[in-house]
Amino acid sequence: MFAALFKDRRASVSIVGALVLPLLIGIVGLVAEFGHGLLNKVEDQRVADLAAYAGATAYNATASTTTMNSVIANVASLNGIPSADVTGSLVTSPSGDGNQAVKVVVATSDSLILSQVIGSSATLPVSGTAFAELKANAPGCIIALNTAGSGITLSSAASVTADACAVDSNATVSVPCSTTITTIAVGYDSASAPSQPCSGIQPPAGIGAVKVLKTLTADPLLGNSAVSTATARLATVAALTSPAAPSVSAGGDISFALGAGSTVAQAAADGCTASLSGSLWTVTCPSGGTYHFGNIVASSAINVHFNTAGSAATTYDFSGGVSVTSASTMAFGPGTFNIAKGVTISSASSGAIGAGTFNIGPSASTCTDGGKYSLCVASSTSLTFGGPSNFTLGGGVYAGSSATVTLGSGTTNSFDIGSSSNGNALNTSSASNVIFADATGVSSLFEMVGNVNAVSAACVALGDANEHDINGAIIAASASSATLGSGVYTVHGYLDDESASGGGSCLGSSAGKAGTGVTFVLDAANTPASGSCAHLAICVLSASGASLVAPTTGATAGLAVIGPVSSANTAGALFESASSGSFSGVVYMPNGPITVSSASSLGGGSGQCLELIGSQVTVSSASAVGSTCIGGATSNAAVVLVQ
Repeated sequence: MFAALFKDRRASVSIVGALVLPLLIGIVGLVAEFGHGLLNKVEDQRVADLAAYAGATAYNATASTTTMNSVIANVASLNGIPSADVTGSLVTSPSGDGNQAVKVVVATSDSLILSQVIGSSATLPVSGTAFAELKANAPGCIIALNTAGSGITLSSAASVTADACAVDSNATVSVPCSTTITTIAVGYDSASAPSQPCSGIQPPAGIGAVKVLKTLTADPLLGNSAVSTATARLATVAALTSPAAPSVSAGGDISFALGAGSTVAQAAADGCTASLSGSLWTVTCPSGGTYHFGNIVASSAINVHFNTAGSAATTYDFSGGVSVTSASTMAFGPGTFNIAKGVTISSASSGAIGAGTFNIGPSASTCTDGGKYSLCVASSTSLTFGGPSNFTLGGGVYAGSSATVTLGSGTTNSFDIGSSSNGNALNTSSASNVIFADATGVSSLFEMVGNVNAVSAACVALGDANEHDINGAIIAASASSATLGSGVYTVHGYLDDESASGGGSCLGSSAGKAGTGVTFVLDAANTPASGSCAHLAICVLSASGASLVAPTTGATAGLAVIGPVSSANTAGALFESASSGSFSGVVYMPNGPITVSSASSLGGGSGQCLELIGSQVTVSSASAVGSTCIGGATSNAAVVLVQ
């Protein structure tokens, strides 16, 4: 019986089939799903390549890892891959040439179904990795363009640090003992290689050697549309003139003083009522009318409330001026003010005017500095205008010792400031504060004719404006501070900062107004004929903590200073004894020399993409120049997939 049983094979195929079938299914599933995984890996690699190239291009344009990673995530998302599955980073290129690269890793997983029959994992990890290199043979961040000049010259313990960009000269490169250039590449175009007797040209950490190439470096901003547009505006600014004083009908004078019995009659003759209570005069004019006055004077410790409850629809015409003196105060309500002969605040007095439109001509008498101004605010006094307001000041502004002048509030103010009789749009004295509110409205203006002077520990705060047009020089000296709002400063003149403590904050000004988002466009008109700042477009001396950071968006993104572009204009830049709080952007002086001397420090901070482009660049006397650029926000560095 048993022998018969063993000889019976009728069910053997079924048994073997039952045992082998799961294994066959698993193998077939493994082959099929592995093949599908290979297809997904190809897709991941494709996305990694695209994202790395796009990320490197974005970083090359902005020098921002935040922007780089945002672009990488967007590319992945457009290709159906969640941002959580993609990582981007800035690394040393695997090519070994010392350049930087953007590395992108795309890591996904492929679900397994059939192959789980043989006990495999439920998912198959799939990934792709790409490197897009930022080639270092692009325009550098320290460039000397003049083929006949001294090129790039260091002396007396000076240093230049450009860890991620090139240092290029169309003439010589001189790095004597005790000086260093730290960079990934040096370009020169002279008969002899760079002079470095003590091997002062060194690679940054992690880089094997510096590339030293004989090559002619083109001007990276030649023909740049942003530069051309910005410098073309200089002709418009040079043609600006001071606004004329308002022409108004004559009215009666009003003198406010204790016991001035005629004051009531004077006010009535001008269409208003006046009453005295103690030392307070109260003037009321019906809202919405137009009122004509001659001179308005408050003196002898008098307080005047002049239609403070009136409406903005009221117009006040003064054929004379407004004067507040002898410890008096005067407050006006809102409205339109046409004042032919200026506003004068003196002798421990103060003035306050509500928001409105102010058309004010120069005063009839001279202010403390000998000039005739629209606003003459003497020592230890104050004048405050509400806002948003529109200012047309034909004779400029003067602030005496410890005086405070506040022009407007809010963001939509407008300024058309003319020149005083001695050539100043603004002049200050010891420890004074002058604050201009923002002018960023659609119809806002910021125009000045005459010099802007911040001297003797004074503080001048210029608000944000899309365009600051100044037909004159900007001068900060003697421990004063010019605190700059964002925007383009087109200056038919020069910038002279000789302050020992520049960059401080002004009374009442916002902390953000510290030279951030600023582009200077200068033509070096009327520069000093002698002294340390002679014939210079920009001169920064003894300015501790001075800040200038170029915009990151807009037409002039990345441009901090645009100097004269005419080949006939060789005005340059000097930074001497200047310790920079923050200096980022391109300083572009294509025909003028750039000099950094006397223990100055420019750039080198986190994210400070400083570029110096001049006819020649000189760094001396223990000064230090640093940049974290990769060839510059404005360069056209090549982006190449290398792995």
